[in-house]
Amino acid sequence: MKIHNNLALGLIVSALLSQTAQAQSSALFGLYQAAANDNRVVTILENNTQGCVLRREGKTTGTQGDYKLAQVNRFFLLECQQAQLVQLSSQALITELDDSSENLMLVEGPMLKFTGLALQQPGAERSYIFKLSDYNNLTPQQRRGDVKKLSAQAQQRQYHYSTEAFIRINDAFGIARPDELVVLYYRSEAEGQKFRQQNLGLMRQVGEFNQRHLTKYSYIGAQSNL
Repeated sequence: MKIHNNLALGLIVSALLSQTAQAQSSALFGLYQAAANDNRVVTILENNTQGCVLRREGKTTGTQGDYKLAQVNRFFLLECQQAQLVQLSSQALITELDDSSENLMLVEGPMLKFTGLALQQPGAERSYIFKLSDYNNLTPQQRRGDVKKLSAQAQQRQYHYSTEAFIRINDAFGIARPDELVVLYYRSEAEGQKFRQQNLGLMRQVGEFNQRHLTKYSYIGAQSNL
């Protein structure tokens, strides 16, 4: 999937402002390159004993943005009881993941879910977008106001995207640490294409938002098997 002008999705930073965000858990998000039909990473994640649950995993469908991302074709999202990258007990898991893949990149931090069952619901039919962002913090109050306005506009449009989770990143492996990761989805790839095609003006506004408030950002398109 081509990610052009998916910038509108970046505005789901509205997670910061949402009144429906639920209690925090810890999220570990990974990107990696795997050979065709190579499910070693998925098997490792499903069998881990570190207090984590595999919520989403599947193939990436395209990337766009400023981060120097190595070539990747797979992703996963773990929901954990506590952070993994800083735990000595988790280092064997991280090493095993690194040894079983190419170009492994991990980001981790506290996660806000939008509704308590958000990640427990099936996501296999959805078209996912993961947005990595760094903020310049020059005008944080204006940024928050812009997020509210643009998010409100988007939610009134047909085929609009939804926010599943927001992760404030505080640790990373294999990538310069971003500030945040937002998990977004359309109900289907077709609906995502229709939304972008029918809302070019909103796309431009989001591009202006990114230029005004971000120092770096990247979008990763994906399809989940879970």
